[in-house]
Amino acid sequence: MKSINVISKKIEWDRLEKEYDQLVNTLYPVRKEAVERLNNQKAKIVSLATGLLLQDIVYKELGIEPKGLSISKMEQGKPYIDGRSEFYFNISHSGDRITIAYGNSPVGVDVEHIRCRESDLKVAKRCFTQEEYEFIALDEFALDKEGLSHSKEERFFMVWTMKEAYLKYTGTGISVPMKSFQVKPYDGVVVGEKLNNKTLIMEDYVYSVCVDDDVEISFSFE
Repeated sequence: MKSINVISKKIEWDRLEKEYDQLVNTLYPVRKEAVERLNNQKAKIVSLATGLLLQDIVYKELGIEPKGLSISKMEQGKPYIDGRSEFYFNISHSGDRITIAYGNSPVGVDVEHIRCRESDLKVAKRCFTQEEYEFIALDEFALDKEGLSHSKEERFFMVWTMKEAYLKYTGTGISVPMKSFQVKPYDGVVVGEKLNNKTLIMEDYVYSVCVDDDVEISFSFE
């Protein structure tokens, strides 16, 4: 059975700051080098937290120790573990959350902290399809299939994360314009594709996971 697990973990800023020197030396080699190249302390902590969570998952799932973990990137930047083509993973972070999706099927994941920005509708008008823009711009709170309402801000980030998750699933990244394809948040689909693009809102964050349509998705939050 094809399945993808999604783990979202809150960044422990104080602990990671305090134990930085010790923890950075436990990272797998490529991540350690990447963290130490960063100049911004906040970025260092985010990268450290990401590396720690990823190597814990890899050890649990594949039995690979951090010192033996080798990660490369495809031409468009999608990461993969050397020699383990059967294991797929994807990473996203926003605000205080690190999110990693992993399993035995291709996956793209995106998380965004919901915030109110006057520029969002302008971004939607410029970057999204007309149908997506109209979905976001509704004056009333639109209801989904379960009868739940969502604000404009929530709807904006539902579309945004679904698009990002799809681009990360395909591995094409920013080389493909966001306006060149359409998503339907309440249906969980990318129009014209046989994919499951599931969206979840939890504690002021929007999560989207894009997988093949026969893949089961499970979430856990720490």
